[in-house]
Amino acid sequence: MIRAIIVEDEQPAARRLADFLEKIPDVQVLEIVDSGQAAAGLIERLQPEAVFLDIHLSDMSGIDMLPLLEHRPAVIFTTAYDEYAVQAFRLNAVDYLLKPYSEERLAEAVERLRERLKSENPADQIKELLKTWQPQQSYLRRIPSKVGDKIYILSDDEVVYFAVENKLVFAHLVNKKYIINYTLEELQARLDPEKFFRIHRSTIVNLNYVQAIESWFGGGYKMTVRDQKRSELVISRAAGRELRQKLGW
Repeated sequence: MIRAIIVEDEQPAARRLADFLEKIPDVQVLEIVDSGQAAAGLIERLQPEAVFLDIHLSDMSGIDMLPLLEHRPAVIFTTAYDEYAVQAFRLNAVDYLLKPYSEERLAEAVERLRERLKSENPADQIKELLKTWQPQQSYLRRIPSKVGDKIYILSDDEVVYFAVENKLVFAHLVNKKYIINYTLEELQARLDPEKFFRIHRSTIVNLNYVQAIESWFGGGYKMTVRDQKRSELVISRAAGRELRQKLGW
């Protein structure tokens, strides 16, 4: 039995795919999920043999989700965008289904999946896929912020730190701040770890803007950053230990 998860943010497309797969006796659809973060957690918990993965999800691209996984299922990409086909086959995906696809085309993809699972370890296949892809990995460089009727595009280089305030996430620049739609967990997964570091559950800082770090009460630390206010940010104890190793002080 091939246990599969569908990762698709368009409900009609997800339901259509599930209906197709339910007609195939040796395929069992475990769950349908619409975001990369939710899919990553579900895949780790259920450890399916296969994932039918849309490229454009509600919170990230399907390809960006793959490095978040410890368990590596075989992957069949599903998308309405043909420009990713060459990349998908270069990465040795099982198949690439271009919407709208027929039941016959899906059956062909499932047969390829069967052959892949019979002949090779899918975990090794995805590891090789990620080795090929990771050197070309592009971190999040442009962060959109909608203010009224305008959408501002912020460069990651101009962000001093990200912080949660009243359950909203703000990107703080040198002299202003912008509300953004990413969660801190999404930012932590997609920002360049050589540049950005999560110093607290509510704060991610751009290390290029750190001015000083000093001891604080209770064995903790606080950080001063180079914005207009010379803001002081609290560093959690756990983050402090990791930051000391990272910066070598």
